[in-house]
Amino acid sequence: MNGNRIRMALVGRGPQLDDLLAGLDIRSHFLRLRVSHVVDLDAAPGNKELCRRLDLPAPSPRMAVLREGPRPGLILARGLTAQEEEELQRLAGPTTPVLGAGQDAFLQNLLQLMEKNRALALDSRRLKEIRRQLNLFVQTAPLAVYVKDTRHRYLLMNSHARHVLGLGKQDVAGQDDSQVYSGARVPWLRELEQAAMETGKILCATGTLPAPAQEMQAQVTIFPIVENGITTSLYGLIEDITELYEKERKLHKVDEQLDETQKYLREVLENSRDMIFLTDPDGSILSFNNGAVTSLGYSRQEIIGKPADSLCETPAEFTALFSKALREGHAVRYEARFRTRDGETVISNISLTLIRDAEERPLEMVCLCRDITRRLQLKNDLIRSERLAAIGNMAAGVAHEINNPLAVIDTIGGLVDEALDDDGHLLPADTLRILRQGMERLHHQVERCTKITHSLLGFVRKDQAGIAPVDLEQILNESLNLLELAIHRSHATIQTLHDPEVPVIRSDPALLQQVFLNLLKNALDATEEVPERENRITIVTQWDSHRVIISIEDNGVGIPVENQERIFDLFHTTKPAGKGTGLGLSIVHDLLKRLGGNIRVASVPGKWTRFLVELPVVPPDDPQPDPTFLDL
Repeated sequence: MNGNRIRMALVGRGPQLDDLLAGLDIRSHFLRLRVSHVVDLDAAPGNKELCRRLDLPAPSPRMAVLREGPRPGLILARGLTAQEEEELQRLAGPTTPVLGAGQDAFLQNLLQLMEKNRALALDSRRLKEIRRQLNLFVQTAPLAVYVKDTRHRYLLMNSHARHVLGLGKQDVAGQDDSQVYSGARVPWLRELEQAAMETGKILCATGTLPAPAQEMQAQVTIFPIVENGITTSLYGLIEDITELYEKERKLHKVDEQLDETQKYLREVLENSRDMIFLTDPDGSILSFNNGAVTSLGYSRQEIIGKPADSLCETPAEFTALFSKALREGHAVRYEARFRTRDGETVISNISLTLIRDAEERPLEMVCLCRDITRRLQLKNDLIRSERLAAIGNMAAGVAHEINNPLAVIDTIGGLVDEALDDDGHLLPADTLRILRQGMERLHHQVERCTKITHSLLGFVRKDQAGIAPVDLEQILNESLNLLELAIHRSHATIQTLHDPEVPVIRSDPALLQQVFLNLLKNALDATEEVPERENRITIVTQWDSHRVIISIEDNGVGIPVENQERIFDLFHTTKPAGKGTGLGLSIVHDLLKRLGGNIRVASVPGKWTRFLVELPVVPPDDPQPDPTFLDL
């Protein structure tokens, strides 16, 4: 029997604890309560003596004693500060009710009245009086209190409870929950009451009470009333926690919104076209977004856990930038070079931002990299176009200025020729021969200068292309025929490999012939610079389903690496002075752009050079001169 009684702890200070002990007949077994712990924070000697007389545990000055031995099922507290109440609640845990000044007074009176009720069970007059006092106390208590029988029907409900539930003056005696709550059932409350009856324990739970006025969230504490080992009724205390519940609900909603926001941000970062990856403070990669996978070609499995600097062409530069971000919290570098899985270079702007934990220790490094490779290519193209435009304008002016004196020289030369034809017989033979040789050289040089100025003007003017069906094999053969004498002089071997699948394309045959003549002439010049080897030029045409590729390769002197990026610049030449003007490849590049094509170069200095010309089957709808040049 003793083991089934509810353990109760008394906590307070000297006078308050004395009042609690004096006002509570703890020897009563009416509610099956047994004092298991007494805590006197003031350690008053009188309370120690009182506990000894009442056969109670000796009072302890420490609340921590509540965790020693079996835990109490109920705690009565008096005279505690807010901080002490908070500490007591923490020690009690969520399942042990703690009754404060108002509640323990109610329990004391309840126990006193119940004890009197039992003591005077045989005296009906006194029993009725005690019950009347009990009912009066319940009705006037500043707590929401109700009493139910074992069939879960209300015996009484005090005015405060009716007010809290919005029932007004409604008499609930004999009714069950469905009648009180307008037909609604409260299963969680019924289960709580049933468990209290079966276990004889004080139980507490929270849930929704569908009150007629307004649905409320409540915390209900059930006290089973036990007589002779049998639960005869239940006392319930109702606390309105709707406001607290709403705050918790709003907090939960905010948490959900925060989760949604974080999910959205993760999606944005994951699917960003920029490269975004996280590293630990040591620089090892923790995560790798889709933009980084696309830009660099690595899978996440290949890259997670590896050092971030291994992605860079110059690891030392990234390491220095990473160290700066660790020191200062942020670091930026422009035009950093990454190496893709296929060995290509990706140029990016890097921004490193350090994330710290609550203790300001480095946690993660966010690496945001924007690929600017294409932008730099466009920028370089723009710079090149602007440079070519300026040079073109200057070249046009120079050509016009040269043409005027050339015309005068050519005219005077013609007059001299006529004079020599008419009166040359009057001159000595040697003199006539010298004059005619001189005039021949003069006309040759005038013709050479005229060709140069015409090339300059042709480069700038860019006459409208004439589009027609073009047989590339025929154009290449005609170009070789035009260079037959030069080929013969260079003793070069020409090898042609034509793909029979190459279709007839639509392009400008005159412009294409100019392209091939320039490239073949360059190839012949390159082979002449290495007379000790057999000169060889290989021409290959290929078809790859949407474009035609023409390869012209020679085994000549090659192009120095430092000149390969400038090979298509206007007036750039590697030939000896007087042999090259630097116009040929610039014209080739420009003509192919107009026709919707492209040209690339590959070379190994001293061994070979290969030019790859790419042409569409159909050129742009309206091929136009390069807008960076004036139509002079």
